[in-house]
Amino acid sequence: CRPPQAGRQLYADLDELRGVLAARSLTDSVELERELAGRLGPAVAGGHRFGDPPHTLRVRLATLPLLGASDELRLAALAAPDPLELPHVAEELAAFEAAFRDLVRTEGP
Repeated sequence: CRPPQAGRQLYADLDELRGVLAARSLTDSVELERELAGRLGPAVAGGHRFGDPPHTLRVRLATLPLLGASDELRLAALAAPDPLELPHVAEELAAFEAAFRDLVRTEGP
């Protein structure tokens, strides 16, 4: 069997950011899911939905939205030699990065 090259979800463990997130009143996967879903949409699920203890700071992030909003855009991304060169993929990744960058920002509001 070939090793996996892609997955439908990113499984992020943000526990090392616990102090930064606690300053934003995010202390468990339920709160983390709510916050990230507000920033990224419904493609976010807290680890508590998959059997993780609720106090963990884990989320699963669907990767399909990163490929585009329609089947046509997703197929184009999957067929592209370098999907990062496609404007719609670059825009989705930029929004993803901005959401996380803002989430862990430590300076003032």
